[in-house]
Amino acid sequence: MIKIALIATLLATSLFAQIEWMKFSEAKTKAKEEQKIIMVMLSKEGCPACEFMDDRVLRDAKVLEEMGDKFIGVHIDVNDDLIPEGLDFIGTPTFHFLGANGRKIDRLDGGANVKNFTEKIKEVKAK
Repeated sequence: MIKIALIATLLATSLFAQIEWMKFSEAKTKAKEEQKIIMVMLSKEGCPACEFMDDRVLRDAKVLEEMGDKFIGVHIDVNDDLIPEGLDFIGTPTFHFLGANGRKIDRLDGGANVKNFTEKIKEVKAK
């Protein structure tokens, strides 16, 4: 019975939980007001690793559970959108993690599988 409840909870989480994506200026304001971490994903159209992160990793129940309600997402296309000062990249995807004060906490260059991305989220929360 406990297994059934756990599976139902995980399914419900994966169906309804998602990253709250917004514009960078809005994310800065909300992060400051609510003491949240900003996760900026720099990507570009046609990038296989970016698509993998969007379609698989950032929708995974384990990743979403670890992020909880402590993160705000900002998705920036490096070819079409203005990249905020200080958020550089070598390739895509690149993830910048900023504290509620706007200061950089950490960075991840490239894609990651669910396990590694979950570990990065844990590291960011611990800093």
